[in-house]
Amino acid sequence: MIRDISNEIVVGLKDRLRDVRHMIRASRSDTIRTTAPEGPEVLLGHAARVVDKALTVAEKISISLVSQDPKAHSATIEARSLNAYFPGDSAKGEALFRRDVYYLAKRIFTILGCENPLVHEATFAAVHAAMIRRHAGRIKAATGTNGLAEISSACAILAFELQSGHQAQPLPPHMAGENTPDKASQFLCFSAIALAIGLASYSANEEPGDEKLVESALLALKARQTNLIEATEGKNRTDALSGLFAFLIPVLP
Repeated sequence: MIRDISNEIVVGLKDRLRDVRHMIRASRSDTIRTTAPEGPEVLLGHAARVVDKALTVAEKISISLVSQDPKAHSATIEARSLNAYFPGDSAKGEALFRRDVYYLAKRIFTILGCENPLVHEATFAAVHAAMIRRHAGRIKAATGTNGLAEISSACAILAFELQSGHQAQPLPPHMAGENTPDKASQFLCFSAIALAIGLASYSANEEPGDEKLVESALLALKARQTNLIEATEGKNRTDALSGLFAFLIPVLP
């Protein structure tokens, strides 16, 4: 069956489709920015819109064919707890993690005004693996004790791993030197996601509720940009960010 294809191949195919769609949307944006497009430019713009729609439909069809749980892709995405993302069944946790973080990152970059951001699911699959490989002890402490300090520490590490993974993701040729979000926006985005995961973990919410955890985390961090900058530039970056998270987690919804 098609659903028996390995997750790695499926994720790679989806990311390549997204790369092409990103290129099309970037082309459309360039066309819109030019003054009074005429002749061939109008035709190219129309063709780009058609291809963009076709690729969106193709992605939806591919999800329905290869996903183990197609309905999950149309559900509202919100941050879950560390227990949900790093359970005993690491494959199930990895699938949830890469899907959720992909959609959350896209959402936050859009809120931050980053036009047409390029994000790969494969990046977050690699981050999930790196967390287990490098920081299994921190994850176990956080999920085992549900303590504020342990959760804050694990989520601070996660924020840096997410940013590092995103910066290391290979860019397609058309993206070289183009409009990727700056480092400050990237760190704000991934810190908000990590903090939201910390909120879900502290309240022991393995399933998303009505709370807008990511939006609340983003607003709180934007209000403390100075602290966030210090966390990225100081010698003990993880401790600084962990301290900020430990301050925010008990007071945010």
